[in-house]
Amino acid sequence: MKRALLVLDFDGVICDSIDECFVSSWTAWHRLNGLALPASLGVELRARFAELRPFIRSGEDYVVIQDLLAAGRRVAAQDEFDAALAACGPEGMERLKEVFYQARGDLLATDRPYWLALNREYPHVGPPLAAVASCQDTVVLSTKKSEFIVEILAANGIAIPLDRVLYTGSKAKVDIITGMLGPDDRALLVDDQIDHLLACRDLRIDVRLALWGYIKPEWLTEHPAMPRVSAEGLEELLAPWLTRPRR
Repeated sequence: MKRALLVLDFDGVICDSIDECFVSSWTAWHRLNGLALPASLGVELRARFAELRPFIRSGEDYVVIQDLLAAGRRVAAQDEFDAALAACGPEGMERLKEVFYQARGDLLATDRPYWLALNREYPHVGPPLAAVASCQDTVVLSTKKSEFIVEILAANGIAIPLDRVLYTGSKAKVDIITGMLGPDDRALLVDDQIDHLLACRDLRIDVRLALWGYIKPEWLTEHPAMPRVSAEGLEELLAPWLTRPRR
C-alpha cells in the first residue's frame, strides 16, 4: 500500500502557543543579559511581540524578537528579521537556543499547570486531530522539541506516540519529509510559516498554508497560487486519514 503522510506543524497550526513563547523568551532574554525579571509583563510588549511572530522559524528566534523589542527596532519584512538572526552568528544563535529551552523547561518543571495553560489548542483543530491521531501516517513536525509537544497534546486528550512527533533540529522540514517518502509515496504538509512551504520542490509533497496561524496578509497577495486551508476546511482536508491503518 502506498504511503500517504499527513504532516502537521505544531505552533500556529495545532496550538496557539504565542503566550508560552512570549513568557519563555522574555525570561530567557533577561537571564541572558543578567537582568532581574520585572514584576509584570506589559500588554504593549505582548502586542509588539505578536507582530513579529510570523517571522520566526525556530525557538531561539523568539529571543531575537525580545532583543529587537528591547532595542526599539522595527522589522517589517522577513529579510530584515533574517538579517537580525545572521547578526547573532551561529554560536550566538546556539546560545539563544540553549537559554530559551532552559527557560521553557524550568517553567514546565516549576509550574506545569501554568505552562500548559499558556499553550492553547485551537478549538477547531482538536476534534479532527483526535480522529486521525491514531493513524500511523499522521505526523507532527515542529521546531518545538518533541517532549514538549507530547505533553501539550496529552493535556488536551490527544495521544500521538513520541516516534511520530518529530523535532526538526537544524534540518529543513521539507528535507525531513522527503527522507521519509518512498518513490510512490505522498505527503501533505500543513504549516503557517510560508517559507517552509515555498521551499518544497518535491512533487510528492502537497502543501497547505494554515490561514488561522500567524501569517502575514501580504503572503496571500504575493503568493496567490499558494494552496491554503481555512479553519472551516480543516476537517475535510484531514478526512482521508480516517480510513488509513491505525496503531
